[in-house]
Amino acid sequence: MNRVIVIAEAGQNHNGKLKLAYKLVDVAKECGADFIKFQTSIPKLHISKFAKKANYQIKNWKTHGNQLQMLEKISLVYNDFKKIKKYCDKKKIEFLSTPFDLNSVDFLKSFNMKYFKIPSGDITNLPHLTKVAKLKKKVILSTGMANLDEIKKALKVLISNGTAKKNITVLQCNTEYPTPLKDANVRAMLTIKKKFKIKVGYSDHTEGIESSLAAAALGASVIEKHITLDKNLQGPDHKASINPRELKKMIQGIRKITIAL
Repeated sequence: MNRVIVIAEAGQNHNGKLKLAYKLVDVAKECGADFIKFQTSIPKLHISKFAKKANYQIKNWKTHGNQLQMLEKISLVYNDFKKIKKYCDKKKIEFLSTPFDLNSVDFLKSFNMKYFKIPSGDITNLPHLTKVAKLKKKVILSTGMANLDEIKKALKVLISNGTAKKNITVLQCNTEYPTPLKDANVRAMLTIKKKFKIKVGYSDHTEGIESSLAAAALGASVIEKHITLDKNLQGPDHKASINPRELKKMIQGIRKITIAL
C-alpha cells in the first residue's frame, strides 16, 4: 500500500508572525508530517470589503472588523513566504502554500512545489482552476460545500486545461470549523473515488484525530489537518486545529494503519 501523504496545515495560524510560522514548520517536521502548508494571498484581491466574518470567526476572534480586515491583520507578505520556503528546505520538510488569488498563483510558480492546492472556496472559480491547470502540476482539490456536479465540472476544467487526471487528488472536506463528527461524512471520499475514478483523500476540520484515522483506514492517499501551537491563541482557526501532541499521535496512527492494512 502506498504511503499516506500527511499535510500539516498551518494555514493562517501563524497570526501574521514569521517567528510563529517557523515554529509551526518545526512542529510539522518533528511530528513526522510530509508537508507543511500555508495560505498565500493578497486579501483585497479575493475578499470583498462587504464580506462579514463567519460565525466561527466571530466567536474565535471578536476584534478586527470584517473578513477583509481580519485577513489583512493575520496574513504574511510574499517576501515572508520566500523566507519560510528557505527555512523548510533547511529543515528538510516539503513546503506547500495554497494560492487564493491569481497573483499568488503566479508568485508560487517559482517555488517548485510538488502540489498546487485548490481550496474549497475556489472549486467553482473557473479562472482560478484554469490558471492552476495550465501549470501542469499535481493538484489537490478540496470539495467543501460542492456537490458532485460541481466536482465534475472542476475536474473537467482542470483536465481540459492541461492537468493530467492521474495528477489530481480530490479531498472530501466539510466547510465548518470545527466540523461536528456527525457531519464529517468521511465515506463521501469513497463516493467521489467510485464516481470519478480518481485519487482521493480527506481534509479534516473536526476537533479530534478520529476522522483522519478513519480516512486512512478507508484508503485516503492524502490527509490534511490544521495544526496550531496552542488552541487558545487568538485567531479564527486555532480552535479547529490540533496541537503538536495530537499531530504526532495522528501521524503515528496513520503509519500503523498503513502497516496493518
